[in-house]
Amino acid sequence: MATVAKLVDATIAAIGEVGYQRTTVQEICGRAGLSAGAMFRQFDTRLDLIVRTAEEVFARQLVGYTATMEHLGAQDNPIDVALRFLRGAQRSNLSHALREIYLAARSDAELRERLAPIAENYYREIVATLERIGLLADYPARVREPLFFLLLHVFSGEAVVRGVYQRPDLDESVLRLVEDMLAVYAAHGGAPEV
Repeated sequence: MATVAKLVDATIAAIGEVGYQRTTVQEICGRAGLSAGAMFRQFDTRLDLIVRTAEEVFARQLVGYTATMEHLGAQDNPIDVALRFLRGAQRSNLSHALREIYLAARSDAELRERLAPIAENYYREIVATLERIGLLADYPARVREPLFFLLLHVFSGEAVVRGVYQRPDLDESVLRLVEDMLAVYAAHGGAPEV
């Protein structure tokens, strides 16, 4: 299992730093300090390693999300803490690697098919945690999951653009704007049914 862990860690690092397409078997093995033969003793194909890596990324992120969410009740402003965590998580190498894998899956049917159930379970668990801890209890039930995805994708998109166009001077004002929008939305009981 130590070999698998080295390969997965090397794959996460490589995909996050050089992108999915340039994360070759040679790149992974070089980073892991292992031979290609050692990799192929653990995984039949590069795709198998990529899928295992995605599983590990999802698992690590889920642990981080859950741990953060479990401690929100002790915070003065749990929404602010949750948003800052979500933004930071989207800027991490784990999230960069996951985005690269998602982009590759758009044009790789086998990768997409293998990732879909893993991603579905991951997001289902995050949403269940949000429901259990009641972070979004001020919002109608019908909008809680879409609201989570909206916020996730705002910060995910911000993290992508940040690689080319950095505006750290806007970080706090964007966060304040999101928090203000959430507060106004909650105060008005959410949008009317359509």
